[in-house]
Amino acid sequence: MSKYNVLITGGAGFIGSNLALALKARGHSVTVMDNLSPQIHGDKSALLSKIENEVRFIKGDVRSRSDWITALDGQDVVVHLAAETGTGQSMYEIERYVDVNVRGTSLLLDLLANQPTSIRKVVVASSRAIYGEGKYECKEHGIVYPVARQAADMQTGDFSVKCPFCRQKVKLLPTDEESRIHPTSVYGITKQMQEQLILTVCSSLGIQAVALRYQNVYGPGQSLSNPYTGILSIFSTRLRNG
Repeated sequence: MSKYNVLITGGAGFIGSNLALALKARGHSVTVMDNLSPQIHGDKSALLSKIENEVRFIKGDVRSRSDWITALDGQDVVVHLAAETGTGQSMYEIERYVDVNVRGTSLLLDLLANQPTSIRKVVVASSRAIYGEGKYECKEHGIVYPVARQAADMQTGDFSVKCPFCRQKVKLLPTDEESRIHPTSVYGITKQMQEQLILTVCSSLGIQAVALRYQNVYGPGQSLSNPYTGILSIFSTRLRNG
């Protein structure tokens, strides 16, 4: 099996730290770049302590061109996980989400396009959030893609999803890769943009690229303070309290 030099951005996070250890166990050389955001890591990152003696660590920010230049040197593969990830939070911290997720990704691609590079593949963490409310079936209109629930309905305790044409309740269907992309949050929009930027630019540069559309990834060691894990922290807290 070929051995690669792999850069993982956001690699001190939940997914990244587990991936870093898995790649190292397979004989790959791993570099992690992470800004150790207090919102995710608190005062001291337990996830970082798990990997800091196993991989090369760079404290860096994807919004910094110089940090990217340092981290990309000698790498074969980039796994781009670094992002702001709170769906609800993205609706009022719009500039920060666009700055980190979109501009940070654009800096990576600008360097790949304009400087000599050894990068052969880029993997980006996209999200199920690009599908918005998802895919449903209306008895009258067939397959439909509803918009976000209306405030007036939720205030009366009606959380059911409605057909965008006749406002009747609809049946939930599995969301597959052919489902319509129609994000309903700033976070979802930035993930769609990340995905399209990387797939489009890498294709033009002859670099392999893939986007993974994650949905509620969970497991041991996950942060319960990160807004992205909100629903899972609620579930686990209720379970622990009986």
